[in-house]
Amino acid sequence: MKDLIIDIFKYFAKFVPKSVLEKNFVQPAPSRYAGYDMIRSEVIALPPANILPEVDTFIVSINENFVSERMKNAIGYILFVEYGHMTVDHTIPEGINELLAVSIVRKFSDTNNDSINELIQMDKCFELLDTILQTMTTDQSELGFCDALVTMPIKVEPVAPELFYGCGGWVAKFKKTNTKII
Repeated sequence: MKDLIIDIFKYFAKFVPKSVLEKNFVQPAPSRYAGYDMIRSEVIALPPANILPEVDTFIVSINENFVSERMKNAIGYILFVEYGHMTVDHTIPEGINELLAVSIVRKFSDTNNDSINELIQMDKCFELLDTILQTMTTDQSELGFCDALVTMPIKVEPVAPELFYGCGGWVAKFKKTNTKII
C-alpha cells in the first residue's frame, strides 16, 4: 500500500536542512502513532544533495491553526506543502490524482523595508521554488518518483501576504498522479 500523504512529506523533506526537519518531530514517544519513528529515521537519513540551506521552516499540513503558528514564528524562508482534493479511479493505472500546492515564502516586514527589498525577496523565493520544480522534473525519470508524475505545465503565482499570514513569495500548483496498488 502506498502512503500518499506521508510520501509527499518524505519527498519534499529532501530540500530541508536536517536541523529544520528535526523541528517537525516533537511528538512525545507515548503518543506517537505506529510508523512515526520510521518516518523520522528515513527523512533524517536523506542525502544532502538537494538541501536548500535558506529554508528554515518546513510545513506539510492542512491544519489551519498549526500552519498559522508555524508561519508566524518563522524567521527565514518557509517551504509549505499543501495537499488538496484527490480524484480516485481504481479501474485505470495512475488513477489517483492529487492537487498539490508548494510554496516558498518569507515574512514581509512592514518596518525597515522598501519595494526594492521586497523585489529581491520575491526573486529569491522564486529561485528557491524553481530549484524544487526543476528537481521534481528531473526526478520523474528516477525509480523513486516513477509513480508520481507531475503534470506540466506547473502553474506558479505570487502569494499575497494578506492571505498568507504576512508572508509573501510564490506558490506552484500542480497535479500529482499515482498508481495505488490495493
